[in-house]
Amino acid sequence: MDNLYYFLFAFIFIGFLVFYNWLKQSNFKREISKFNKEDILMHTYGVYYYGVESEKGKLLNSQGLMILLKNGLYYKGSLDRKELFIPEGKLLSIVITNHHKGEPTYRECLAFYFENSNGEVDRAAFSIPHPEIWVNRIRDALAKDKKIVIKKEILEV
Repeated sequence: MDNLYYFLFAFIFIGFLVFYNWLKQSNFKREISKFNKEDILMHTYGVYYYGVESEKGKLLNSQGLMILLKNGLYYKGSLDRKELFIPEGKLLSIVITNHHKGEPTYRECLAFYFENSNGEVDRAAFSIPHPEIWVNRIRDALAKDKKIVIKKEILEV
C-alpha cells in the first residue's frame, strides 16, 4: 500500500511539472506573438525584475520574460503581469549592481537608467541570465546615436 502512495505522489508531481512547463511555454508564445519576428533580436525567460525606483515600496520579485526589440527593451512578468518597456533612445546607462531601492538584491543584477514617460531619470533592475551577452546586444541595438555608459555600482555588505 505504501508503494501506491509513492507512485501517486510521483504521478501528481510529474503532472504538475508538465502543466507548469506547458503554462510557461504558452505564456512565452503569447508574448512573443505580440511582436513582429523581424523586430525581435533576443529573448530569455527566467528574468527577475526588482521594480523601478519611482515606484514606492520594497523590491519586487517578479519573474518573467525579457525581449530585446529593435525599438526597445520589453519585460513581462509571468504570474504578476508586471510590464515595462524602455524605448530606443530613452536608455541612458547600464549598471552592474547588487542593490536597488536601497536594499540588497539577491545577486548581482543589471540596472538600467532610462528616461520615463514623465521625462525623469528612473532606474529599473533585473537579474538576467548571461548578462554580458545582453549588455553587448543592448548596446549594439539601442545605442545607435549615442554611447551608453556601462559601469559597476557594487555596495560592500
